[in-house]
Amino acid sequence: MHKKQAFIISFEGIEGTGKSTQSRLLSSFLAKQGFKTAFFREPGSSVFGEQIRNILLHGKSKLSALSETLLFIAAREQLRIEKIQPNIAKKDIVIIDRYIDATVAYQGYGSGVDIELINQLNKVVIGKCIPNLTILFDIDPKIGLVRSGRGDRFEKRKISFHQRVRMGYLKIAKENPDRIKIIKVDTDIKTIQNQLRTILNNEFNFKKRKHKKSADKK
Repeated sequence: MHKKQAFIISFEGIEGTGKSTQSRLLSSFLAKQGFKTAFFREPGSSVFGEQIRNILLHGKSKLSALSETLLFIAAREQLRIEKIQPNIAKKDIVIIDRYIDATVAYQGYGSGVDIELINQLNKVVIGKCIPNLTILFDIDPKIGLVRSGRGDRFEKRKISFHQRVRMGYLKIAKENPDRIKIIKVDTDIKTIQNQLRTILNNEFNFKKRKHKKSADKK
């Protein structure tokens, strides 16, 4: 018997794109449509992950780029084991606020860690929990950083770092056109959410699946 596996959506983007807001809005919308959803954030959503998040975003110790990479990977491993893996067989849709591409963009393109190494670590850690769809929210770093308020350690880095991260994200998207869809976040929240729902319907066809779910219950 074929085991059901949830449709996995990851959200990516530099600071100030509003990805966390949009991903939560989408999760709420899908739940209202009758889908069983699970929402997680990286790093975080596990006890260990939240501790790592605090170290990475607000810790006072100076970390090397490789140390940062390994901490993100460790948090990702716990997230997969504790949250993603148990939910992909029980939920219809799993939404993740930042995931595998973030480490490639930030620590790889942004900080110079070997990208092949990051890809290998990601492959080992996520197993079959690969996103079916990734939404990349794109914005000029100068605008994004004003929106974000420069509150954490990453936001406080030089504009050149954020420009490299953005260019990295765009390169990753170009290399994975079937999985990654780009949304320019230069309009209002409602318009962006509508664009997002249109993309998701094209990829997941949630209107048709909702109808099927309703028919199955009868």
